[in-house]
Amino acid sequence: MAETPKKTVALNAAKIGGIAAFVPLVLNTLPEPYGSIISCVIIACGAIQAAVPAPATGSSWVLPYRVMSVVALNIGWAINHVAGRVNSSQGPVAHDSKPPTPPT
Repeated sequence: MAETPKKTVALNAAKIGGIAAFVPLVLNTLPEPYGSIISCVIIACGAIQAAVPAPATGSSWVLPYRVMSVVALNIGWAINHVAGRVNSSQGPVAHDSKPPTPPT
């Protein structure tokens, strides 16, 4: 059975609320300078992930890029994954299609 939109909204709100409560709680347990440093590293890795495309398969940069992806919390429904799913869900792109010819 498909979830109703109200259930989905409630579930997403609960997830967001849990994360919003958990992250400051964890960062406040760390000594003062480390919470800010960890936050800056996560933000910087996320910004790099958003700006730099993934390296080609077989490149020596694949492993560092994956590590940075995990540090940036770029997992699950993160922006890089959503963009790929949206593009693939719209079907193949016709790059070499000819313009329609008018009927004669």
